[in-house]
Amino acid sequence: MGYKKIVCAVTGSEVSERAALEAAFLARESEASLVFLYAVDASFVHGMTVEVRPEFAEKSLEHMGCQILERMEEIARKEGVQAKGLLKRGRLMDVIKEVVLEEGADLLVLGKEKTSFFEKVLFKQEDVEDHVDELRKRTSVEVMLVK
Repeated sequence: MGYKKIVCAVTGSEVSERAALEAAFLARESEASLVFLYAVDASFVHGMTVEVRPEFAEKSLEHMGCQILERMEEIARKEGVQAKGLLKRGRLMDVIKEVVLEEGADLLVLGKEKTSFFEKVLFKQEDVEDHVDELRKRTSVEVMLVK
């Protein structure tokens, strides 16, 4: 299927880089525009027993996010695609939903990280699939998961 606008949310992980490469390939094949998104979500510092200032955590995540976006844009350039990097503050799923709608994306590409049993039990982390249906319903966008 040909796409017009692809959004790829990135984290900097290996899986995220594979998703970025797939998004760049699809953008080139479809002659679509490509947006890489990094969400700055420092909500994890609230409720920590060690005192961490949210402003410090946000600034650190923003700096890291800028570096990650530059690396993803370089991946796209190597595939012959000019990509736009976008850094936004907020909870990940809210930011993804907002950007997909603002950009008028017809494809969202996400890396699917493997969640360990330990992470699921102790941190009550959900799999990406738990959110994909909600994203599809609220945005009408096609979602592709890359492993």
